[in-house]
Amino acid sequence: MNQRSVLFRELRAPELRALASPATVVIVPVAAMEQHGPHLPVGTDAMLGAEVARRAAELLAAERPALVTDTAWAGLSEHHMAFGATISLDFPAFFSLLRGIVVSLHRHGFRRILLLNSHGGNVAALQTVVEEITRELQLPLVGATYWTLAQGVLGPMLDRQKGIRHACEAETSMIMALRPELVDEAARLATCEPDPRDGEPSGDDGYRWMSFAEKTPSGVLGDPTAASAAKGEKLLDAAARHLASQLRDETFWGPRGRGRSEGQS
Repeated sequence: MNQRSVLFRELRAPELRALASPATVVIVPVAAMEQHGPHLPVGTDAMLGAEVARRAAELLAAERPALVTDTAWAGLSEHHMAFGATISLDFPAFFSLLRGIVVSLHRHGFRRILLLNSHGGNVAALQTVVEEITRELQLPLVGATYWTLAQGVLGPMLDRQKGIRHACEAETSMIMALRPELVDEAARLATCEPDPRDGEPSGDDGYRWMSFAEKTPSGVLGDPTAASAAKGEKLLDAAARHLASQLRDETFWGPRGRGRSEGQS
C-alpha cells in the first residue's frame, strides 16, 4: 500500500480533519523569491526548503502523522532588490502571512507547528514572529532554519565553504540534484565569490544593514564551481534526516520558555 501523501494540498478535507490533532506535526516552509546569481533560479530557497520539509515529513510519517503546507514563498529580501528579479515583503506583511497560516492550523486542532526557514534574510524576523504568535496562542510553535539545524552534518560535506551561503557550492549542488535543467552551467563555472566568513575568524564588529550588492557584484556568495548533483543529493538527504530526528525529539517542542532558539545564549 502506498504511503499517504504528506503534502497538505494533495489531501482531501475529510483526511485533513482526521489528521487535525496535537500529535500531528505540520511543517510550514518559509522562503524567499530573489536573485540567486546568474546561474540559479529565483525560486531556489523555496524549492530547497520545500524539498527538505517533504523528505523529513516522509521519514517522520512512518512513526507519527506529518504534513507539509505549501511554501510561504515571499520573505524579507530588500537586501537583494538592487539585483532585480526579487520580490520582497515588509515585516508587517511577513508577520501577517505567517500568523494567518499558524492561526488557521491552530483553529483546526494542530499544535506542533514548525516554521522551517530557508532564507537568511528571514532569520531575525522569524524569531520575532515565533515569540509573538507563541504568546498569543500558547502553543509549542518552533521556528528554525534548515541549514542552521544541520550545520554540524552539512558543513563537513562541503569542499570550499564552511556552511551554506548564497547561490553557492551547497545551494547549487542541491538544485543540480533536484532540477538540473534550471542551472546555467556556463554561468556556474564562471562565477566564484568567496565569503570572508570562510577565512580567518573576525571579532564582533556590530551590525548594520547592507545591500547584498555591497558584498558581491554577481549576487553569489560562495563557490558554485565546486558544486555537483551527487553532493546535492547527499546534502538534501542529510538535512532531511537531521530535521526528522529533531522533530522526533520531545525537547524540540519543549514547554514555553524552555524550547531551543537559534542564537540564544
